[in-house]
Amino acid sequence: MGIVTANNHIKLVKIKVMHLTIYITNVVKNGSIFKLSTMNIFLAKLGLLIALPIFLAFQADLPRPADAEYNLGTGSQPEIAIDENGTVRIVYGVKNGDHKDLYFVSSNDGGKSFSKPDLLGNFSKMGLGMGRGPQIVTTAEYTVVTVGDHNGDLFSMRLTNADNQWSAPVKVTDTDSTAKEALSGLSAGKGNDVYTVWLDSRLGNNNLYGSLSRDGGLTWEKNQLIYQGEQKGICDCCKPTVSFDQSGSMHVMFRNKLDGARNMYLISSKDNGKHFSTAQKLGTGDFMIDGCPMDGGDLAADENGKVTTVWRRQLEVYIAEPEKPEIKLGAGRTPVILQTGKGPAIAWQKDGAIQFRSPNGQKTVSIGNGQYPKLALMADKKTSLCVFERDGQILVKPIVL
Repeated sequence: MGIVTANNHIKLVKIKVMHLTIYITNVVKNGSIFKLSTMNIFLAKLGLLIALPIFLAFQADLPRPADAEYNLGTGSQPEIAIDENGTVRIVYGVKNGDHKDLYFVSSNDGGKSFSKPDLLGNFSKMGLGMGRGPQIVTTAEYTVVTVGDHNGDLFSMRLTNADNQWSAPVKVTDTDSTAKEALSGLSAGKGNDVYTVWLDSRLGNNNLYGSLSRDGGLTWEKNQLIYQGEQKGICDCCKPTVSFDQSGSMHVMFRNKLDGARNMYLISSKDNGKHFSTAQKLGTGDFMIDGCPMDGGDLAADENGKVTTVWRRQLEVYIAEPEKPEIKLGAGRTPVILQTGKGPAIAWQKDGAIQFRSPNGQKTVSIGNGQYPKLALMADKKTSLCVFERDGQILVKPIVL
């Protein structure tokens, strides 16, 4: 192989080191070959061998989106849960004329293939969009799905994992037509404990309510007021989130409405919601806006109980721990967080694409076009699955952590 000039031919000499190939040049001038010395070739190989481990170590720290994507078909607002055996379960909604259908799929091979979509029910007024949509978690024995509608009711249904049998929908809210925003969060605790939170207007304005189920969503305890807004309720259109830590403590995040600011607040309980701590503001800045951002953020706790939150202020996404200053991650919205053994992995949408931040926080990559990402950790603890919307379709993509 060579490049011909008036007086020279530049020839490439191939050197193979391990699995890498490099090229160095021999210059042929006026028919005479000026060869690289054996020492020069040795030094080239030595330099490559020294650089190779550094390069590979750097590559190992980067999140690596797999090339494969699985398209589940038409749908919106997907949610994902993965149990300790590695079974992947996803719920999502589909607009069907004047109706909205609730669908469920599962995978036993890590998201490489999925079951045929199972129609769980028709909810003509199901909230679907801007964080509104079905929720899903897995417990020791069950898979629990909740769905809210704009009639103002919140429902749940339970899958028995052992025999794949679904229960009939049951009502979670113990009043009628008070959860019309259809914005809720869901988390699984120890055993078959499940807790859900939602926006509820039974006191005249939207406030934060919750309820506990001890049997995987088949029955629910009396609804409880978690936080009543001091100035005519809390933010009306931002999804609240809830998460249990390994000790059994429960943490709830919501967007408040105080003195013209729409800031995120955290409130916690150590007794399954019987009593809650005083709500504390997250971050040091203020989001001054006369309206609802329609963006509720997300939270997760590590094995030591440390809570990490992600949320949007203005057009920026932030990460924050309680009582610590927030850290800006970049432009975007709808952030979600996944706790891993390496730290929290974070995804959000920016300019029509899904951004993924590695658990060690050193690198952020785009995994493709899409919106409303959700994350779940595979049983191997080394891979996450991201489910998201793209052009009216539901996509599932693995990411090596």
